Amino acid sequence: MNMKFIKKMLAVTLAATMMVAPAIAAGATDQAESSPAPAATVEVVNQPVMTIAGATIKSDVKGSYFIPKTSSIAGAVPRQSAATLKSGLGLASNEQAWVKAFVADAKTSPAAIASLNGAAAASGATLLGALNIDFGKMSASKGFSSLSADASVPMTFGVKNANGRTLEVAKVVPGGATTILPDTDDNPNTVTVAISGGRAAYGVIAH
Repeated sequence: MNMKFIKKMLAVTLAATMMVAPAIAAGATDQAESSPAPAATVEVVNQPVMTIAGATIKSDVKGSYFIPKTSSIAGAVPRQSAATLKSGLGLASNEQAWVKAFVADAKTSPAAIASLNGAAAASGATLLGALNIDFGKMSASKGFSSLSADASVPMTFGVKNANGRTLEVAKVVPGGATTILPDTDDNPNTVTVAISGGRAAYGVIAH
């Protein structure tokens, strides 16, 4: 790996600690620009891994993940390999799939959280926690860019306080449209859904 690419990757990682990807709810846009937590608590990793209920789940799909230990979401891990995504998405030889995942809350993403709470309430559920996610690709020469909405990857969210409840994911996309995504795994402490290319807010909800 050449030094130019290493410096670019470090710059992307540093930038991730200074922003929250905006999510758009009906008629409003969240524009939080500052870091949502003190620098000392920021955790950004290149390859996602989480331990939930004694089980470790990890992926080789790289990205910028900001999920503090205080979050009710234990982690978010893509469930396809980097090689599978590279082939399936038709990425170039110098490109790789990349996920940006940042905690969304009422302070940093008020419009997104309002939409997610509304979607949860409409289905008789409670919002446990949420992430702003931008699923895209990283190029050695051009940096990060979002993938189109027709791209997708299964993503597993770990939930610390599931307490035996039925889990789903509420999704809100730019423009405000919300969707409830059913869980596709049988682990009571996780919820797995397909995330789409580009930006969206994903909230874990419990019945």
